Amino acid sequence: MSSEMQIDFNNCHIGRPPVVGLYGISGSGKTFVLEALKCALGTDHILVEGSEVISKLVDGGLRGFHGLEETQKKAVRELALRTIQADCLNDRKVGVVAGHFMLWSDVQDAGFSVWTQQDVDTYSHIIYLNPPPETISHRRRHDAAKQRPEITVDKLRQWQAEEESQLRITCYRRGIVYTSVREDSPLAEVTSLLELFLHRGQESHRREAEVQLDHFIMPSAKNLVSALVLDADKTLSAADSGHLFWEHVHHRNLFQTQDDYLKVIFAGPLGYTSAAFLQVALLYEELVTLNVFDDICTDIASQISLYPDVAALLLRLRKDQKTGTLVVTAGLRRVWEQVLDRYGLLDTVKIIGSGPIRDAHVITARVKANLVAHLQRSYHLHVAAVGDSVLDLEMFAQADRAVVIVGDKKTRSHRMEKELAAAIARGRVSASQALLSSASSPRLNTGLLPLIDLNGPKFDAYILRGSPFPLLNTIDFTDTHAAKILATPMRDASNKGPALRDAHWQTGRYLAQTSLPDLLGIEEYMICHVQGHNVPGHRIAQQNKILIVALMRGGEPMAMGVSEILPSASFLHARKPEDLTSEILEGRSAVILVDSVVNSGQTIACFIDHLTSLNPAVRIIVMAGVVQVEATARIEGLCTPKRSRSVDLVTLRISHNKFTGHGGTDTGNRLYLTENLK
Repeated sequence: MSSEMQIDFNNCHIGRPPVVGLYGISGSGKTFVLEALKCALGTDHILVEGSEVISKLVDGGLRGFHGLEETQKKAVRELALRTIQADCLNDRKVGVVAGHFMLWSDVQDAGFSVWTQQDVDTYSHIIYLNPPPETISHRRRHDAAKQRPEITVDKLRQWQAEEESQLRITCYRRGIVYTSVREDSPLAEVTSLLELFLHRGQESHRREAEVQLDHFIMPSAKNLVSALVLDADKTLSAADSGHLFWEHVHHRNLFQTQDDYLKVIFAGPLGYTSAAFLQVALLYEELVTLNVFDDICTDIASQISLYPDVAALLLRLRKDQKTGTLVVTAGLRRVWEQVLDRYGLLDTVKIIGSGPIRDAHVITARVKANLVAHLQRSYHLHVAAVGDSVLDLEMFAQADRAVVIVGDKKTRSHRMEKELAAAIARGRVSASQALLSSASSPRLNTGLLPLIDLNGPKFDAYILRGSPFPLLNTIDFTDTHAAKILATPMRDASNKGPALRDAHWQTGRYLAQTSLPDLLGIEEYMICHVQGHNVPGHRIAQQNKILIVALMRGGEPMAMGVSEILPSASFLHARKPEDLTSEILEGRSAVILVDSVVNSGQTIACFIDHLTSLNPAVRIIVMAGVVQVEATARIEGLCTPKRSRSVDLVTLRISHNKFTGHGGTDTGNRLYLTENLK
């Protein structure tokens, strides 16, 4: 590492001067490495043995220190660390400190920790020297400069294993970047790690990923007009490669612990920062040195299958010369390369992903978003982003189009639900959703996140090419056999009063049962099977957030049929738009406006305008027995991107007949036999 390189103190993930701890049991080579670093780095770094600082703080040096009570020793250790930290801050220099986490007690025949809270508060990184205990034993016996007590190889192994395991998990939980170096001659590796820790941060990771992206895109850039950028885990497949990988690691007991290191790291102070992803990359690097990483990746890849819809999309895009396809993932690049290769896709789908630090990238949410921005600014491409998790939200916000992949409700991220809703509410994200599992129900609702078919015509036109989305979604049953049967008693002049109301009720029930499961999604709930045991049943999702509005008076019978399919939904009679207030709409995800006949569409348009002014995010579904074709044009005129309003129109029949009933032919009079009332 060049001593001339400028260190950015603001780049340190803990927000204070970086202090790197050089650890390992006695005889692991800390002093040798520290002295070599002094020759290599000169005076630009503060490189000290912790014991040297302690000896200067106590009368009698280390001999005097060893004579102190344990509480006094702890106070001196903490003072030594505060002194080192202050020197680093005042001199604007990086500290590298050789220290001890655990000492060996001959009396207890076991190791005991000497770490304090000040150690946690001081160190930003820990490099643990972890050579074989046989090597350590040999060094201890032949080190003439230090007289060390005799400890057997087995006890050295026990000491080393306990110290390494406890120090590792402590660092993960406290947000200190940790790695273990197993080489007998670790100087080159330690020097490389210092370079990584001190000079490569979020901006470096961004630039490195951009270089890789340019390598992939440049050969075909002149032909491209769009790019599809996809996450991998839980997006290309229901599988999570990281989860499968670490299950395999724990099964083989490679770290001699049952702690889920990934969960500990991301749940700790580092969160999902660049430092946390660097920490995971260092973990993978350790497995490379154990010669197991590649084998585990191959085994995991063999267990992963792409979602059929995703596989079909990627295979279809192989023939699309205008769209570049790129996977950008914080997951394991090597795993996903093997998966895509098995599907014959690796020639057209390029992958930028994580893995061991030496041959992969540190991919964070910010890096994903930056790569999307790079495609837009440097190559002038329309970019569609596809993902499933919170880590994809920044990418969604940057992209021209975004699609949320929705998998099995039992395994998908629940944190995503809340943060996605907040991002949409703040106007940061606008997206569609694709349901890819038979056990899927929509995220949020399909008003906030309209459904999209990855292999449908709307996907190519709207997502990949950026054409305007048809914001009026019309579901028309006119030409179906069921519609012809249901319409017959409604059109029969002999049917009036209760018989006609029943026909409208049947139509409302049919329209709701046929269309709403797809529009609003379904959810599971437990029912008692006829054989006596509990089994999952299904119903339309989040009914308690739905409001059924019967447009009086003709809409009431049909709305009653809708209500039967949504028994937990609220029901409101409305004669004018003002009957719907802000208080009534509070907490509503969808409003279903129900009328028997929509003639000009003027009344419906007024209701839509009113609802949009009170709650722009609420889903609006119009449900009617008959809709005149002119009314569809009026409603569609309200559905523009500028107005941020989409509407679902569900009708049994679209009519080109401009006839408007009066007296005995008016639908309301026929329903309630009121044509003779004055």
